[in-house]
Amino acid sequence: MGRKRGRPRNARPGAASVPTATRPARKNWFLRQSGGVQTLIVLGVTALVIGGHFLLWGAILPAVGAAVGRVPVVSTVAGWLFGGGAFMAWGVAAINHDTAKPETRKRLHVVAWVWTAIAVQLFPTGYADGVSLPVDFWAGVYSGAYGLILSPVALFALMGCWALFLKLTKRKQELSHQATGWICVGYATLLLVWGSTLLRM
Repeated sequence: MGRKRGRPRNARPGAASVPTATRPARKNWFLRQSGGVQTLIVLGVTALVIGGHFLLWGAILPAVGAAVGRVPVVSTVAGWLFGGGAFMAWGVAAINHDTAKPETRKRLHVVAWVWTAIAVQLFPTGYADGVSLPVDFWAGVYSGAYGLILSPVALFALMGCWALFLKLTKRKQELSHQATGWICVGYATLLLVWGSTLLRM
């Protein structure tokens, strides 16, 4: 006969297994700061964005426009890069998200965030409207600026179309990183086409 197994010697009668406690999610750097520090950070970033806006429109864009304004195609692409390039950068980062090495993925995200910070400063204010730029370069710049403003609308429309597609096909699937990346690339390309054609009419 086989040996009858009993309760382990160290086990207590009626003892239940205690679930392992999970560690709470660690807050990011900003949330770990005190309220006063967070306020100073927000004020500092706001001041940098406003100052960067005047610097970009008052000095950088006119200088770049003067340098490339004589070549229509190059001029439009150069202007588009300031805003449309941010969407292209996010597209490249998303497409390579699953295949790139962690260090490469981190660098792509840094580039995308820096480019986004530049694009945000393209917001077409009254001061920006008063800056004189070559027509082709102006079209490229404003295609990126308006593309940034319209991006929430484009995102809302995209999510609506995706939800309708899932409903019609009876699927439950989220957009992959690669699909999101190609959408960003397509949107950036659409802005370039818009700046090269319709925006100048």
